[in-house]
Amino acid sequence: MTHHRALSIAATVTAVLLLSPLASNLRAQPPDSTDAAAVRELRSLKAAYLRCDRAATERVLDMGEAANCSVIYEALLKVGFGGDFKRLLAWWQAERVTEARGERITTP
Repeated sequence: MTHHRALSIAATVTAVLLLSPLASNLRAQPPDSTDAAAVRELRSLKAAYLRCDRAATERVLDMGEAANCSVIYEALLKVGFGGDFKRLLAWWQAERVTEARGERITTP
């Protein structure tokens, strides 16, 4: 196994270990939630998802990156959108339009 592949696997395992408790412990939070920690976590997941989306648009992700992005997607779907893919898709499309205009949505 190459050094790069070992690092990718280690990064994926780390991401799974860090994001799994988040996905299993938090309930889907509405945008107006008073729980500041949950809002920060949701913003963090959304930002990570958008970074994955951008990276996948620009190049082919290696196995570790793809696995990491998959974990982020699953956590965001569960935590941020209550498992509702159509809501996640609508949010993502709005983000893409906003990014294309050179703007930035700052909603949680």
